Amino acid sequence: MFRRCLTVLCIAFGLVTLSAVPALAGQINAANASMTCNAYGIALALSSLTPGSQYTLSYEIDASPWASGFPIIGSIPFTAASSTYSNTLTAAFPALAGSFTFSGTATLTGGNGKENNATTVISFSPSSLTCAPPPPPPCSAQSINPSNFNGTSIDGGDYVWFNANFTASRIPSTGATVNLTNSTISFTQGGTQYQLSVPNAQIVFSPTATCSSTTFDTMTSTWVTTVPVQGDDEIFLTGLAWPVPSGGLDGGINPVNWQGALSTNGVGGVSIQWKWGAAVYSSFTTNYNALAVKAGHQTACGHSNGDHAGTPEGFNNNNQTWKQLVVGGARGGGGSNWTGSWSSTQSVFPSCQSIYK
Repeated sequence: MFRRCLTVLCIAFGLVTLSAVPALAGQINAANASMTCNAYGIALALSSLTPGSQYTLSYEIDASPWASGFPIIGSIPFTAASSTYSNTLTAAFPALAGSFTFSGTATLTGGNGKENNATTVISFSPSSLTCAPPPPPPCSAQSINPSNFNGTSIDGGDYVWFNANFTASRIPSTGATVNLTNSTISFTQGGTQYQLSVPNAQIVFSPTATCSSTTFDTMTSTWVTTVPVQGDDEIFLTGLAWPVPSGGLDGGINPVNWQGALSTNGVGGVSIQWKWGAAVYSSFTTNYNALAVKAGHQTACGHSNGDHAGTPEGFNNNNQTWKQLVVGGARGGGGSNWTGSWSSTQSVFPSCQSIYK
């Protein structure tokens, strides 16, 4: 009898012991990223997963100083087929120009909240890069347009809306395409040098277009604008919404240099005149298609007002117009100055010497 009871107790103890075994806590064994001047690859390896449980593997990659397209944020939901998991991802981002250092983290959550979260620092190879702009395409010209900010300081957390516009002459009746590539904005504040990468631009002069429109291609980080072949006195070229660092910016920054390569993809004889402005917004977005940017001063589709090209005509999630949120600073005084005052105008004549002798 005693022996039988002892056996029953042993079985009960064993059942208690088995029921007390906790679910496995997932671990990140490796998070390695390789960087180039316009792409990244990240390899992730996990262990101690609970088979059948759902997980999300998230990562964030930052560049210092800040560059367009950063931070890069991604997530991978998956159901663990076994106790281990691995994945390798590659993707492109807007080409960098300048010197940058990379950092980032990877985080694992899962098991419907039953497992502990795991976070690790990503190992980068290389951890820093110096990227030179690629050579401009044929029928192109480099241009730099220096200007300055006004005396109004800018609070950290505000956004500077950098926007450029242009006119073009000698566009053939069959149309042409103007491109802006490798564009950067650079200035120095408090001993810190900033070099901001600006989205590329593609402007199509179309014989069939009756008004001007623009959209932002998120895959290629390019503003794509279509205008009538006769053009406009202001055609939106490109725009950058830049979040101001927490320390803010002093007023009177000088110089602020905007440069880039303008090309016509082989169409010779085109003359381009371009200028830029910069306005400050207390709240803004980097979801550029939500801005509803006005593509032309006089020919914009759906906008029959007198606003300048580059004005954000859209609404935020609170049904406020972006224009309500403009404040003073950069090259703007707030009020109704939604693009900022214009810089000087630079004339550019894309050279096609390799094609036209």
